[in-house]
Amino acid sequence: MKKVIFIAGILTFQFASSQLYTSAGVVNQSSTPASNNIGIGIHNPHSNLEVGDQNGGKITISTAGWSASSSNPKYPTLEFAGYQNSPKVRITATEETGNTNGSKFSILVNDNNGATNLVERFSILQDGKVGIGTSTPVERLDVSGNIIAGASSSTAGINAFAIRYEDGSLSNWGALRSSASTYMSFGAKANPSNLGWLSSNGTLNFAKTAITLDNEGLRFLASPAQQAALNAPVSLNELLKISPNGNALLNGKLEAKEIKITHTPTADFVFESTYDLPKLEDVEKHIKEKKHLPEIASGKVMEKEGVNIGSFQIQLLQKVEELTLYSIEQNKQLKNQQERIQQLETENAELKKLHQEVEQLKKQFLTLKANH
Repeated sequence: MKKVIFIAGILTFQFASSQLYTSAGVVNQSSTPASNNIGIGIHNPHSNLEVGDQNGGKITISTAGWSASSSNPKYPTLEFAGYQNSPKVRITATEETGNTNGSKFSILVNDNNGATNLVERFSILQDGKVGIGTSTPVERLDVSGNIIAGASSSTAGINAFAIRYEDGSLSNWGALRSSASTYMSFGAKANPSNLGWLSSNGTLNFAKTAITLDNEGLRFLASPAQQAALNAPVSLNELLKISPNGNALLNGKLEAKEIKITHTPTADFVFESTYDLPKLEDVEKHIKEKKHLPEIASGKVMEKEGVNIGSFQIQLLQKVEELTLYSIEQNKQLKNQQERIQQLETENAELKKLHQEVEQLKKQFLTLKANH
């Protein structure tokens, strides 16, 4: 049973299971004065429209049971209007699933570029992905733009962002936080000591560090200890850069237990039978004229252009292998000389022996001659 009653210029309804009221009472009582507050299921509405039920009130905005497709979606909408009834905020639950149960929840805001220009700022997809600043989130939370979080005071000690451990526990050691001692800090700690943190502080001196990834590649930057607020510019020096092509630049010294360089070709071509080993006379002439080894860059060129360690090592290996061939050749010559010297010494000994024999024969001859 439903009644339609018109009282004091207000159109009201009375239903069998619920009634429409004003803040002054039930409107289907002709003696009740008119009110701007309307209640459904409640006698004393506290706002212009209040829906009440002892189990919780509910308002449904629907497509009247109709479904839609992605090419022609329907938008059950709750809208907030302002000056000249222009829309300010619109909340929609998009029906575009073609008679299935999926949906998309969106909040659109007027971006101040026109009276009716609404832009989607918040989205929840049917698979649970949430987008802020993007209507097509690709992860559980997808934010297009910057994020600022935390309490209003840097001394509040609030964890603005934290990552749970695999076992579900949560600790400051894996959090971006603000506290009384650090304006902003991030780090991972494996023990209770105060180590392993990168910090930016407005009252204490800390070395600022940063890692950037863009079209130029991966870069590591740092600056000396200085005081700077979070939103203040900080001059950082580039320490290490790895370009997209794999080249790396280090502005400083490198210390390592082991470095392995792969480079082809090697210098083994020196040992081929077809290799034209330079004559030492030519090498000597080149050194006197150029003041550096053949096929090796001069000191001035190295200072200007730097040294390719891989190529330079191969060039040095080439010279070592050439020196090895020179040494082998010299060793052969020394052996030949030693053999010749030994032969000459043997011949000399034989000559001495013959000389001694001749002297003895001479003495014997002179003795015989004197006796006769």
